[in-house]
Amino acid sequence: MFNLAKITIATISLLSLTSSKKVYIDNDGLTAPVALIPLKNGWEIVGMSGSFGSASLIDSMGQISNILNVYNLSSCIPLYEGANQPLLRRKETFKIWQSMFGDLVWQGAYDDHYEDMYTWDNVTYDQSIPAALALIDIVKKYKDEDPVYIYSAGMMTTVAQALSLYPNLVNDSAGLYIMGGFFDTQFAAATGTPIVNDINTDINFIDDPEAAQIVLTAGWKNLVIGANVTNYLVPSQKLYDKLIEKAGGNLTKIQNTPYLSPLSQLLATGNYSQNNEQQTLPFWDEVVVAFLTDPSLILNSSNFSVAIDTQFYSPFYGNLRIWGNEFAPKGVKTGNATIVNQIDDDKFYNLILDVYLDEYRSYCSDGSIGIYNITEEI
Repeated sequence: MFNLAKITIATISLLSLTSSKKVYIDNDGLTAPVALIPLKNGWEIVGMSGSFGSASLIDSMGQISNILNVYNLSSCIPLYEGANQPLLRRKETFKIWQSMFGDLVWQGAYDDHYEDMYTWDNVTYDQSIPAALALIDIVKKYKDEDPVYIYSAGMMTTVAQALSLYPNLVNDSAGLYIMGGFFDTQFAAATGTPIVNDINTDINFIDDPEAAQIVLTAGWKNLVIGANVTNYLVPSQKLYDKLIEKAGGNLTKIQNTPYLSPLSQLLATGNYSQNNEQQTLPFWDEVVVAFLTDPSLILNSSNFSVAIDTQFYSPFYGNLRIWGNEFAPKGVKTGNATIVNQIDDDKFYNLILDVYLDEYRSYCSDGSIGIYNITEEI
């Protein structure tokens, strides 16, 4: 006998999915909430791509593929291969610039000691089309029905490639949201510990300044930059304790449960103070995708004229520059952007608490998201 209630719920879920807002995500790696928050907030992810930046291209693609596989999302969220290198910058020039103006604490895939973690054999993705072309096709497909939002949480190279092929991307999409764009952080970077220096250094723009300048000044209908607000939302022992409790209170079982592997990576030892620096970074990408898909999180924002310093012989090469609109320079191309200054912290942390412990493995089949129960895992 058919379960009419389940069929009805599945039908409603699929109907809501077809009418939901849509987002394309490009990233230089991925944490689980970046993929899960849009779904939790009723959005549809129409495509994702991994690009070179904080990680190599293969590792960016591998991280995204792994997350999609863990949550059984690969069949309904296509993954494409993004940019493999910046438009102009290369490792050699990256090193030359550092020798003139100081080393960066975090050098991403350009670090001399960087080693790939993944191979293409364990990456599931659509090999038929590169990400820039896929992004153009997807934006064109929905431009009249429900324009796609673009979220770029790494270098801007893939989006810049798409713009070079199809400048009308700015008109056909709903807008661009960016993780990056720190400003007025020179004092903090200079006086803080290495991890504080890292947190206040904007490698997303520094890795490919020319692409960032092209993208930020392209004339988007809606350009929103996460900027400094993303630095202040960080993990804590209180959040760790709540996550462990909600997952059943047994850290060892969490660590041995494949579905909870992304949560286990966040928790590590389960003790916030014992985690290493790479496991206690702010919720950078998560914050922006959260207020993109739930604007009620935003408590304060400002509008500015913006540009990227693209002068190689400048200590601020790759840094965001902002001006009041009436004071914007005339000799430099600028864009108009909204910079988010404050969000609802408690609401964000509650969202993080939820998304790690929801059940997404039926999402692609019926559009449903349930409550995860660790006791049901075999």
